[in-house]
Amino acid sequence: MLANNSTDRLQILNEKAEELSQIQQEQLVADYDDALAEELNEQKHQYVKFAGNLFEIPTEMPFQFATFYFRHCVQKVKGKTQMAVPEEKMYDFIELMLGKEFLKHLEQSNAGVNFVFKHVVPDIMKLWGYDVKGSAATSNTVQKKTKIQG
Repeated sequence: MLANNSTDRLQILNEKAEELSQIQQEQLVADYDDALAEELNEQKHQYVKFAGNLFEIPTEMPFQFATFYFRHCVQKVKGKTQMAVPEEKMYDFIELMLGKEFLKHLEQSNAGVNFVFKHVVPDIMKLWGYDVKGSAATSNTVQKKTKIQG
């Protein structure tokens, strides 16, 4: 009877040790899924009107656009940061910034490239905290001042 009792105790101790190990392992994992879901739920969007349609623009620079932008479009010239969109990357830049639907309407409109890079791009970049016109931005976040090379 004593052997059976100690076997039961050993099994209970092993189960408790496994539970504690699992709890400790879960505490070591940084889980951002809930935080992201909450932020996306609370995030407000801006809208731009173009060609009679409203297009949703996130209030924060999307990660996919940011990686593209900083990889291909930001240059340091004489100590100053400038935005220069390579000609072969222009289509990708606009699609990543504005979305496929906006790009489709843009292609069907009378708007020229200069219009897009003079009005649309600077306004959205300013919304995201990057003043590409060279004027002071009004966001409360840290601003990056860049100029559009043209």
